[in-house]
Amino acid sequence: MRAAPIQFLVWQVTINNNMTTEQTIKRDWLNRAFLAEKKLHALEIQCELDRERAEHITVIYDKVVGGKSSYRENHYENKLIRMLNSEEKYNKYLQEYLDMRCEIEDAIHTIDDPIIESIMVYRHLGYMNIEHIAEAMNYSDRSIKRKYLEGLDKIDIHFG
Repeated sequence: MRAAPIQFLVWQVTINNNMTTEQTIKRDWLNRAFLAEKKLHALEIQCELDRERAEHITVIYDKVVGGKSSYRENHYENKLIRMLNSEEKYNKYLQEYLDMRCEIEDAIHTIDDPIIESIMVYRHLGYMNIEHIAEAMNYSDRSIKRKYLEGLDKIDIHFG
């Protein structure tokens, strides 16, 4: 079981040693969507948990003069506000994530080579590793790595 992650790390170190500083910067820019998706997933889980908590809270009117419990009302309101804030935060980040994916997709299409564009899409929008890309495209791992580095040289990214 441990062999696969080690092999992936070996590939990562090997390709990183062969990359120029410019290629590394471009690769990191292209990897933003992968990292953003992890954060988006965490925000989604937080939203769901806040929604569940808010749905399970009930106001208790026991032993309260006038039939109201300000503590329980405020507690309930605070849970609802937290749920709404979580959903708002998630929706805002979702839009940022989708915009980021569009930026990356637009940058990939500046390569103007369908094979290399496919490799970049698989890698940076499909989050596939080199071995899976090679298998999907019927190329060797070595060819995919070479074409990937060529793609990093060709891609036109405007940082800003």
